[in-house]
Amino acid sequence: MSKPNKQWLRYEFPKGDYDIEILIALLADIPCLGLIEKDEIIEAYFDTNNENRIEKQIQEIIQYFPGIVIDYSKTLIKNQDWHLSWQDYFKPIRISSGIAIYPHWEKYNGTEPIRIAVIPGMAFGTGTHATTQMALKLLEKMVRPGMKILDAGCGGGILTIAALKLGAGFVDAWDIDPDIEDNFREQMELNDTPNRFKLTIGDVTRRNDYKYDLVLSNIERKPNLALLQNMNKHGKVPSCIFTGILKDEYAMFKSKVLNYDLVFKAEMFQDEWAALATE
Repeated sequence: MSKPNKQWLRYEFPKGDYDIEILIALLADIPCLGLIEKDEIIEAYFDTNNENRIEKQIQEIIQYFPGIVIDYSKTLIKNQDWHLSWQDYFKPIRISSGIAIYPHWEKYNGTEPIRIAVIPGMAFGTGTHATTQMALKLLEKMVRPGMKILDAGCGGGILTIAALKLGAGFVDAWDIDPDIEDNFREQMELNDTPNRFKLTIGDVTRRNDYKYDLVLSNIERKPNLALLQNMNKHGKVPSCIFTGILKDEYAMFKSKVLNYDLVFKAEMFQDEWAALATE
C-alpha cells in the first residue's frame, strides 16, 4: 500500500448551474488522481508535490465557466482517509454479461464469468470511470487466446487482470507513476491473476519495440498520439484500443489515427468520453 504518512490534496466543488461532466473531464486532464461524485459535491484528489501548479490549473478550469461562481474548497488529508471515502462510494459494477468489478470488502455472487475484486487506492482507478469501462468492453470483443498485449497506463491493473482472464498469453503493463506499483501487485494477488505479466514504471511512449498483438492505451489524447507516432516510427502499428479521449476532441483524434492507414474497427461513447479501436 501507499506510505501511511502520505498526504493528499482534496478539492470539493459544489454542484450547481454548470455542466458537471465537463468539470470532471477538465479535472481528469490535470491529471486528477481520483474523483468521487456525491449528492451535492464533486471531490477531486491530487498529489501535494504539485500544489502550486494544481491551484493554478484549478483557477484556469474555473475560468472555463464564465459568469458562474464555483465556490470550491481545498483540504489536506491523510492517506487513510481516502480509503474510508471509497467504502461509501464504490459499489459493484456490471460492465457486461461477462465482466463485473466489485470492492474487495464485499462478497459478490454475480453470474459474470470474469469478476474483478478491487482495492481502491490513490491514482489507481476502480473501474468507475467511463474510459475504463469502455476499455473493458472493447477488450472483451478483441482479446484472443494467447495474445501478447501492451497495457499502456495500467494504473492498478484492472485492464491487465481482465486481459489475462480473457485469455491473453502475456500482458506488458506500463505506467509512468511509481506510486501504482504496490496497489497493482496487491490486485494481481487478490484476483489470483495468472503470472503472465510484467510491470514496468516508465514512459511507454518512448519505447523502441512494440511487437504486440494488441495495444491498450487508457491514457490521455496527447500521450495516446505520442504513443501512436512512436509505434509507427518503430514498425507496424498493431491492433489498438485508445481511450481517455474527450468527445469534443474525438473527431480530431480519429482523423489523426486514420492517417496511419489503420483499419477502423469500433468506437464507443460514454458520458463525456470516447474510445476507438483499430486493427
